[in-house]
Amino acid sequence: MSTLPLPATSTAPLLLATLHDRVAGVLIGSALGDAIGLYTEFLSASHAAAAYPTGRFTLTGPSPTPFKLDSHRAPKSPGHWTDDTDHALLLLLSFLRTASTTQPANQQPLPTQTDLAARLRVWVTQGFRPLETLPLGLGRLVGTVVATAGFETDPEAVARGYWERTGKRVAPNGSLMRTHPLGIVCLMREEEEGFKVAAELSRVTHVDPRCVVACVIGTGLVRAVVRGEVQGEEGVDEVVERAVEWWEKEGRKEGEELDREELWRHVKPKGGLKGLELDEQAAIGYVYKTLGSGMELLRMAIQRMAASKRGLLERSRLFEDLITDLIMRGGDADTNACFAGALLGGYLGYSALPDHWKHGLTHQEWLLGKAEALCQVLGLKDGEFNGMEDDDAELQAGKPAISQDEMEGRWMVLQQTTFKKMENAAKASAAASKSSGSGWSLPWQSKDKAKR
Repeated sequence: MSTLPLPATSTAPLLLATLHDRVAGVLIGSALGDAIGLYTEFLSASHAAAAYPTGRFTLTGPSPTPFKLDSHRAPKSPGHWTDDTDHALLLLLSFLRTASTTQPANQQPLPTQTDLAARLRVWVTQGFRPLETLPLGLGRLVGTVVATAGFETDPEAVARGYWERTGKRVAPNGSLMRTHPLGIVCLMREEEEGFKVAAELSRVTHVDPRCVVACVIGTGLVRAVVRGEVQGEEGVDEVVERAVEWWEKEGRKEGEELDREELWRHVKPKGGLKGLELDEQAAIGYVYKTLGSGMELLRMAIQRMAASKRGLLERSRLFEDLITDLIMRGGDADTNACFAGALLGGYLGYSALPDHWKHGLTHQEWLLGKAEALCQVLGLKDGEFNGMEDDDAELQAGKPAISQDEMEGRWMVLQQTTFKKMENAAKASAAASKSSGSGWSLPWQSKDKAKR
């Protein structure tokens, strides 16, 4: 087959437009996975099937798919993302704060441990300041580490102390869920630079080697799919091999070991997603489950695109089909789908994301604005940007700090709103039960996010 003889003046704009679409795809795709995953978070696969028998979801129109209400989902509304995306955006805003279109893309300052620590402290105590949302979903590990004295000055030491005191056993997914922006921040840098910053920023809260390596792999994969370097499944494996090799030579701390066999059992699971047992209650937040599920969806997307004779049609259906399949397996569904959504969004691009999801994403316009700013900084889009002029990127989003009394008031309002929502749902359920002669019971309870 002959190649199309496009001049360089044509190919350069086409390449930039493709990269622009993929960068937006990472950010919106991850937020969509997070928002859709909330529907089934902490449920078993059987409970998810009972709660959502059609296995289809929409975020747009007069009637977005309602949650099966419990105390975990009631504080949110369909289309809202969760703490997973909040934390990822802390990293993005940290980068944007010092970024400027006056500097080359590969020389922009990268986020630091202390800046992320300061932003996490603000989030835990005051919520996500740019959008004034509360810090819902705070996990035990992050909550404990962030609240410890000395965290803002030496977060890695504090995180390591917690890990050692808890027996070096737990490897939750709280740093992997936020790592994907680093893959696009480092788009114009050498791969090893992305590996390095991913390892450093994982250790702000999660120092277990499994968490660190998962972040290194995840960051490398996002960067590679956006750059178009992953054409087949072998490309996925090659990123994993390079990431592990880098960790063993450059990223490992003294005394740390990594079980390669355990890693590969999860990133190439026998039986695919089923083999990962994502709703295994004792281990739903295990970092390798999140890593493996995202990588498995990426492999499935590559396989389906290679086998399809309906390229554009298949591309437009892939994201929804695969993310829905993933979240209906329950477990830590929002985190699994957040990471998977970043990979699929980077692979397929924003234009391939389902309209009835992305146009129902709460704060989509705000998030797209940040994607546009990032693309300007990376040289993928015309325009000027100076992070020092973007209030959202400032630590407190350019606003006065919220007092403890005001935060308590906000929590009280949320509790009242949630109680009213649950009360109304109970009345509606009772009325439906009376008319049909059968009732609906909720067989699940909200779970503490000990994993993170």
